[in-house]
Amino acid sequence: MKLSIETIISPKSLRSFNLRIRYRFAQLAAKLTFLEKWLILGTVIGAASGLFASFFYVLLELVTSLTARFLGAGIGARGYTDLGVAVLDNVGRVNTLLVIPAIAGGAVVSSLLVFKFAPEAEGHGTDAAIRAFHRFAGILRTRVPVIKAIASAFTIGTGGSGGVEGPSALMGAGIGSTLAQRLRLGLWDRRIALVSGMAGALSALFRAPIGTAIFSVEVLFRRDIAVQALVPSLIAAIVGYAVTLPFWGYSEVFPKIRADTRVLYTASAIGSYIILAFFAAIFGLFYVFAFYKVRKLFSHYVKRTWLRPVLGALITGIMGLILPHILGSGRQLLTRFLEDPHIVLGWLPHNSTTWIALALIIVALAKMVATAFSIGTGGSGGVFAPGIMAGALIGYAYGVIIGRPLSGIDPLIYSYLGMSAFFAAASKTPLATSLMVAEMSGNYGLLVPALLASYLAREISGEYTIYESQLPHRVRPEVVNIEAVLTMLRRRGLAIGVKALEIHESRFKPLKISDTVAKAIELIAGLRQHIIPIIDEDGRVLGAIDASFLEKLLATPPGTPIGQIEIRKPPIVYEDEDLVHIMTALEEAEEEGIDYAIVVNKDLKYKGVILYQDIVAATIASYLYTTNNKRSKIIKKSR
Repeated sequence: MKLSIETIISPKSLRSFNLRIRYRFAQLAAKLTFLEKWLILGTVIGAASGLFASFFYVLLELVTSLTARFLGAGIGARGYTDLGVAVLDNVGRVNTLLVIPAIAGGAVVSSLLVFKFAPEAEGHGTDAAIRAFHRFAGILRTRVPVIKAIASAFTIGTGGSGGVEGPSALMGAGIGSTLAQRLRLGLWDRRIALVSGMAGALSALFRAPIGTAIFSVEVLFRRDIAVQALVPSLIAAIVGYAVTLPFWGYSEVFPKIRADTRVLYTASAIGSYIILAFFAAIFGLFYVFAFYKVRKLFSHYVKRTWLRPVLGALITGIMGLILPHILGSGRQLLTRFLEDPHIVLGWLPHNSTTWIALALIIVALAKMVATAFSIGTGGSGGVFAPGIMAGALIGYAYGVIIGRPLSGIDPLIYSYLGMSAFFAAASKTPLATSLMVAEMSGNYGLLVPALLASYLAREISGEYTIYESQLPHRVRPEVVNIEAVLTMLRRRGLAIGVKALEIHESRFKPLKISDTVAKAIELIAGLRQHIIPIIDEDGRVLGAIDASFLEKLLATPPGTPIGQIEIRKPPIVYEDEDLVHIMTALEEAEEEGIDYAIVVNKDLKYKGVILYQDIVAATIASYLYTTNNKRSKIIKKSR
């Protein structure tokens, strides 16, 4: 038989070859240990995400320089990433009134790109990556990194107050997710790849491989870390850092600071760090409040989503006419400030302590508000660089007013510590921010003071966070797996037609609000019913008591009516609602430690209880039923 070139490269032969490659890869992957596998994958992901983040940074420099030229500055094609610094360096040569059309034009381009091609890329990228990790089984579309890079370059480069961290994190996450999907990796490997991509991209830009690796696994939760992704993230971060060193040089991001450790650990110095934590936490809470208040206002009053970032950019531009310091990411201006505070303080009429502190706090507050209008409205950028700029200015102000008089330490030291404490309060990442500050400043002597101030600031600020997709802590694996299966079903276009009424358990006997505690104890301990729905006299659900209440019930007089004790508020779902709605309700209840839902009819009368295992069974059954039906239709058609 004679073989032609068309036969050799026919679609059928190519598919067969592709299957053989995948099979060989699967065989190889099965033989590798966890560390061996992630040495390979982490290296590839780290290199790819690091190089892509570097491409984004170069693009940002180009857009910033073009914008500065549009304003009238005679500068080169590269060298600036903060439009505010370019304006301050060219005072008298630039027409600051052109800032408003420039920033509005950049916002229009960015907004149309995002909302047309990748709506998940809006806002401060890191939150989208966290959401993909928790809610979408580690899946991001391939186009997301490209759209995010271009949109963020236009937002930040034309003067929008947004950082490079958020875009870089989402780009890296998208690269890790895309690679994992192409290699047909499982759920947890796909999630680990996403986090590793974040670490590689962030490490390339911030030149802090340990801190960025910790940030990638810590930012996912408010009080936990993704331990299983730590080693792969470290590998990716180290590789991302190494492959981009030739582009960005071998020095730290910020000026290297020297401090006598004997001075840093005196009793008065430690006391000053504790006070700094309170100081930073207050401003960190303001940052979170301003960000989400602006977003809520724009969501309520501006119905066209693409228009919100444009209007926010106009407000930022008007602010920039008065304070050019707020235009851009803030990272370059912060570097200049740490070298010479004159760039922020040069306009002061007096150099008194009060004037210096007041000026720094005003610029810091303006930066937070500008970030809320630029990114909180849906603009494409990050919140880390603006956050650490604000934190550094607040830390310096604190050092001038309280720190130096109390401990004798240079206010510049408090500027570095302020970065860490401020952003730890806003983002709930005290370990990562402390490590990043130590690495970026080239002084690990600051690590312990930074940790002390950051952890205290995190505790003082409570549960408020700039990253709303964070979970409080890791959830049980079975919960994540259910969500992942549901996500895969939705992506494949499979209908999930199972209703709450079909999977609820009616064996859970309810009690009325007038029944006694003794009855509840009997049901839990005697009949081994660990969930007791509580209803009113008409059968409507009021809440529930579960086994976690047993100790409290035993300490209560047996004759006490249930209505006199506090009961839990589990999610309530109607009997005609489907699995997707039930799963969403249970995800929200997971934060309170509740793993069940109460099913009611349209009159809110009790029908039954749904447990997680019911969802597992129903999801698998729905998947099998749907795929079998499709297969049957295909067979019938082929016949």
